[in-house]
Amino acid sequence: MFRDSCYSLGTRSLPDQDRSSKSSSICSASCARLPESASCQISGYETLPVSFSDVPLFGGDYDDDGGDQTFQCTLAIIKPEVVQLMYKVECVMEQNGFIIKTKEVLRLSRDQVVEFYEEHAQEPYFTRLVNHMSGGPVVVYVLSKRNCVEEWQRLIGPADVTRAKRLFPVSLRAIYGTELGSDPVANAFHGSDSPAAAEREIKFFFPNNKMDATTEGGEDLAEYIKDAMMPTISTGLSEMFNIRPNDPLRWFGNWLLTRDV
Repeated sequence: MFRDSCYSLGTRSLPDQDRSSKSSSICSASCARLPESASCQISGYETLPVSFSDVPLFGGDYDDDGGDQTFQCTLAIIKPEVVQLMYKVECVMEQNGFIIKTKEVLRLSRDQVVEFYEEHAQEPYFTRLVNHMSGGPVVVYVLSKRNCVEEWQRLIGPADVTRAKRLFPVSLRAIYGTELGSDPVANAFHGSDSPAAAEREIKFFFPNNKMDATTEGGEDLAEYIKDAMMPTISTGLSEMFNIRPNDPLRWFGNWLLTRDV
């Protein structure tokens, strides 16, 4: 479906990185992005029946009232078999409270994939994994949310697509994973498995990004939203209700621009 031409999804190579291995060679093809009007198109796929916020963590140990609930970042990858649905996936991300802080459509070289997945180098599926991940564009995200690493793992489901379909049928891998068996590489998504892995993987793809895996100041942000933004938004909505403009969204946007929040 994808071609290395300006009619394919816009891609970029990763920036040069100071690494000792020869895998620092990067594919340099870069093309135009899909039009904005394509955002959130579903195009022949089913409407998701539920919100994923209620999907139980497949490890079984998650407790909504416990655990670390600090703001975090994680690395998420949409694999080649699902790239055409990236706008739909982004809608699901936002519906489940994830903030997309960074997004890039990339075409990875084989050396790049080998370096990124080097901890799996001794696994029997490693060659298939390298072939698959370098065989087409991928979409790489830095996501942010409270307890983000665990929440993204919960949303995508187990790496084993067969197990995901059997036990967690509304997880993203259960719906979009295309390869069954115990060692699937076409399981639609990647997610960092720990905060330390998230920090390392974010730096791999975005070496100049100063964002750490854990975002500091989450409580300050919540207080700012509560004390400064919400009263202003409430005032604007009240005025809009009284005025009843013909174009409420445009009126409210212009009204916000005149306020110092």
